[in-house]
Amino acid sequence: MEKKVLSYIRERNMIPQGSSGILAVSGGADSVCLLHVMHRLSDELRLRLTVCHVIHGIRGEEAEEDAAFVSDEAKRLGLECRIFRRNVPALAEEQRLSPEEAGRLARYDCLEKLKAELSADWIAVAHQNDDQAETILFHILRGTGLRGLRGIEPVQGDRVRPLLCVSREEIEAWLRAEGLRWRTDSTNLESEYARNRLRNVVFPELCRINAGAKVHFLLLAKEAEELYDIQEAGVERLRRRCLYRMADGTVCPPQEKGIGQRTMEVEIPDAATLSESKAVLGEFVMQELACLAGQRKDITRKHIDAVTALFEKETGKQVNLPYGLEAVRSYTGVCLRTGQRNQESVSCDRSTEEGDALGSGVGNTGKKLVVARHVYRVGEDIPAGEDRKLIDAAAIKGTPVLRTPRPGDRIVIDASGGSKALNRFFTDQKIPREERTKWPVVADDEKILWVVGLRLSACCKVTEKTREVYLLRIEDL
Repeated sequence: MEKKVLSYIRERNMIPQGSSGILAVSGGADSVCLLHVMHRLSDELRLRLTVCHVIHGIRGEEAEEDAAFVSDEAKRLGLECRIFRRNVPALAEEQRLSPEEAGRLARYDCLEKLKAELSADWIAVAHQNDDQAETILFHILRGTGLRGLRGIEPVQGDRVRPLLCVSREEIEAWLRAEGLRWRTDSTNLESEYARNRLRNVVFPELCRINAGAKVHFLLLAKEAEELYDIQEAGVERLRRRCLYRMADGTVCPPQEKGIGQRTMEVEIPDAATLSESKAVLGEFVMQELACLAGQRKDITRKHIDAVTALFEKETGKQVNLPYGLEAVRSYTGVCLRTGQRNQESVSCDRSTEEGDALGSGVGNTGKKLVVARHVYRVGEDIPAGEDRKLIDAAAIKGTPVLRTPRPGDRIVIDASGGSKALNRFFTDQKIPREERTKWPVVADDEKILWVVGLRLSACCKVTEKTREVYLLRIEDL
């Protein structure tokens, strides 16, 4: 087990030597396997590990026993264990989410908070390849393309999944052979939730029809990943033949567009689509709509099909889309653009927080922060100017804001997570004491991202694993 997981970690460049990570441990078989395997690999990989467990406020005494079990296991291995408590039923009701979705959001919120507190490098979760097969089936039932057929990504921002190379059966057999215990969440045995119905009812029935069903789903995911790379090449060809209208009204091809400039309209000429397949056009439309909106959650297959169908319709036909977007058939092609509602609801301007007004200091009088989010395209230029920075969206908690320093602020100064008090940083930079309280910084809900004009935090730098980015730009009011 350890050799198989280590090989997978190295094959996917998943976890750097000498890094620190958070292990999400529920107490179930998968997470107990993750805990013990990663602990056994920690010497070879020189890892610093912390265990995180979340109580969801659903199962009462059973949940308390799970927490005690996880805490004892971590202690036995000499690892710190942090227990978080969240009222998931209340969260689900407040945000009108399913208990499943609310629980997932609560877990990742706790994991991200602990990662930020400890300046850890990554979060490991215990998805294995049965979860992968079930996820692919779930995506198929919901409606998906090649992107969804790839299933769960081994590395997704700061989240890693070292057990995707092994099955649930392998995990339980290994735990028994090692004499290790685990807990069983009673809600996993219920089939009220969609994911549980797939796991407990649908997937076993598929495997009775064909014993190789799971293997076939996994092979499909591997093939989809390879085909998605081909599809992405077509998307890039199509992108180079489109025109973009920016927020300032200028129109340009993508190669002349400033990195991170907010796009208001994308013009897709009829001629550009002639040599590309419908699959390429559909993926391109999905990516551009997500870039215009700043998110993709509510953009579905029916929206993509409605947009691509416009190429066969007469001039003036229009499709209204989520987030206030719209697609319009023109004389020469189809335009995707932000409608008035979208401009009002997803404005990228972020003003200084109340009580933190920027005063006059080192020329930074009356500034504002402009934030734009877009899909990161490997190879795009990283802005070198002192008034703009490109940062990894996955490293951000909440929304970037412009403010002034606060007591306790720290900045991460190296890739290993080492940090320095902001006051000490200013001292090292020889910034006069009277100017420090008014110096502009960009921060999210938990940490400093950028000391404007001086340094970008190492915790949010763009890497080869980056999927989406924020372009931060400082402007005069």
